[in-house]
Amino acid sequence: MTTDEIISDARVDTLLETMDALILGKLCRKDAKKLNELIIYHLDGQASRTRAKLALTAGLALELNENVCIAIAASCELIHNASLLHDDIQDGDTERRGKEAAWSRFDPSTAMCAGTLMLSAAFECINQTQSHAQQLVSHLHRCTSNLICGQTLDLSYATQPVNLEGYLNVASLKSGSLLALPLELVMMASHQTAAFLDASAAGHSFAVAYQIADDLNDVSVDQDRGTCNIISVLEHSQLNQTQALSEAMSLMQSHLHKAESHAAQLPAHSGDFLIRLCSKLSVVEA
Repeated sequence: MTTDEIISDARVDTLLETMDALILGKLCRKDAKKLNELIIYHLDGQASRTRAKLALTAGLALELNENVCIAIAASCELIHNASLLHDDIQDGDTERRGKEAAWSRFDPSTAMCAGTLMLSAAFECINQTQSHAQQLVSHLHRCTSNLICGQTLDLSYATQPVNLEGYLNVASLKSGSLLALPLELVMMASHQTAAFLDASAAGHSFAVAYQIADDLNDVSVDQDRGTCNIISVLEHSQLNQTQALSEAMSLMQSHLHKAESHAAQLPAHSGDFLIRLCSKLSVVEA
C-alpha cells in the first residue's frame, strides 16, 4: 500500500469534513437566508474536491500541521467554487454536477454575490496558516489573477479564436492555476522551496490534459456554442477531424506523462495522489 493510500484511507475523509465545516462557517450568516440556501445547494457534497485532496495528501505526506493543511485545502476549494459560480453565469450553463446550476435555480445576482464571498473567504482561510500567511496570501492572489485572465481570454474566443499555443496558454491559466495551487501552497508552507517548480509543472500539465479530455467529451456542444475546444483549434490549423482527434489524444497523453514525471519528483511521495489522478484519466480516455 502506498503512502498516499494510507493517508487517504485513514485521515483525508475526516479532514474533508472539518474543511467543509470551516468553509460553511466562513460563508453562512444568520441574516442572509437566500444566500445561505444557494451556498449550501452549490456545496452539497457532489463535488470531487480534487484540489482539497491534493492539498491534504501532499501536506500530510510532508507532515504539515493538520490545521494548515485544512486551511490550504479550504482556500483552494473556495476559489474553485467561486470560479464555477461565475463561469456558469458567464457561459449560460444551466447544469452543474448533474443538477440545475445555482444561478439558474436561484438567480444570477445572488450567485454572483456567493462567488464573490467565496473569493473573500479563501483569503480569510489562508490567513489562518499564521506564520505562513503573508507568502501564501501573495501567491493565492497571483493564482487568482491568472485564473481570471484565463477566463477573460476564454470568453473572448468567439471573436478572437486562438491557435494551439493560445489554447494551451488559456488552459494553463484557467485550469492550471487552480490545479497547481494546492501543491504550490503546500510546498511553500513546508519550506520545500526546491520542489516548488516541480509542483507547479505537475499541476499545470495535469490541468492541460484534463482540459483536453473535457473538450473531447464536449466537442459538439462547444462547436454549436462557438466556445473554445481543442478540436476546433486543431481544425483551424488545417487538420481534419480525425487528425485533430488523434493529435488531441497525443497531446493529452504527453501532458499526463509530464505531470506524472514532475509529481514523482516531489518529496516524501507528496505527489502520489496526482499520479493516481493521471493514471485514472489515462485509462478513461485510452
